Amino acid sequence: MSTVSSPRPYREAFESFWHPVAFSHELKERPLPFQLLGTDGVVWRTGSGVAATQRYCAHRGADLCHGQPSAEGLRCGFHGWTYGGDGRCVKVPSQPNAPIPGKARLASYACAERYGLVWVCLASQPAAPLPEWPELEDGSLATVPLPRLDWDVSAGRMLEIVLDVAHLSWVHDGTFGNPEQQEVPAYDVERRPGGLRAQIQYPALSPSIGGMAPRVDRTTLTYDVTLPFTVRLAFKPTLFYTHTVYAAASPVSEEKMQCFYFASYHPRIRNFGDMFVKSELAILEQDRRIAEGQRPKAHPLDFAGEVHVRADRLPIEYRRAVAALRLGQPMDAPDTE
Repeated sequence: MSTVSSPRPYREAFESFWHPVAFSHELKERPLPFQLLGTDGVVWRTGSGVAATQRYCAHRGADLCHGQPSAEGLRCGFHGWTYGGDGRCVKVPSQPNAPIPGKARLASYACAERYGLVWVCLASQPAAPLPEWPELEDGSLATVPLPRLDWDVSAGRMLEIVLDVAHLSWVHDGTFGNPEQQEVPAYDVERRPGGLRAQIQYPALSPSIGGMAPRVDRTTLTYDVTLPFTVRLAFKPTLFYTHTVYAAASPVSEEKMQCFYFASYHPRIRNFGDMFVKSELAILEQDRRIAEGQRPKAHPLDFAGEVHVRADRLPIEYRRAVAALRLGQPMDAPDTE
């Protein structure tokens, strides 16, 4: 792919997609702040769902995170000005009989709650739907979240390291990586509407526990990417239930992200939640050290500064797809080598 001279600004390229800004369990009776693509916002619960607007009151710039949701909307804690979910001011208590100024309104954003996450789209019309994860909606699986991940790395870099098959045996030695499996067998990447899919088998190595020898299990890994920054990764051991991790990287800016990371699992897997949180935090810390050290910090649009091989095919296809979005092109546009 050739070097691009004029990609769209980062916010412009990704503001029309849905991005998570909070776990549902975090959003209770008080509003929560968020940062998304350089925008400071606030989310709160309404009588019928969730709403998102700019963070600061149009009156005197007070932080609406210190406000209070009410039946009428979000009430500012400074002077009581109240805003509906569409951002319009509906109440000025200091002069209740006077017309409300037309400029008394906040920027409002599309907001939705699904899969235990609160999602926001900064554009007036979303360019794509939310990811499709129907297995999370029929009640047959249990879920467990990690604490949100605040990494000093771009959202695209975060996704690339999750999708990188070749690093497993090197970076994850001591967690689940198998140092004896250095070669990456050939695998296919399928381009799908709005994303990518790939499947490989990996001989995962469990660490030694209680003096027992580590055990190798040929685990099937299935990657389903929803562009731009979300992946579902299913782990199917040979003789055990599948568990699936979901990583949704939310771009704070072009060089920083928060990731909302959780897993679904069969309820018959005993003590899975505790085991998952402990092991996955250790695995992700290994990834964080690598990702935060990569340069450039922003997600590259091409491959001019790097040398790639066939084993890198999934992150290569992912980068091509994201670069196409940045250029305003369909992700399956012909590549220019």
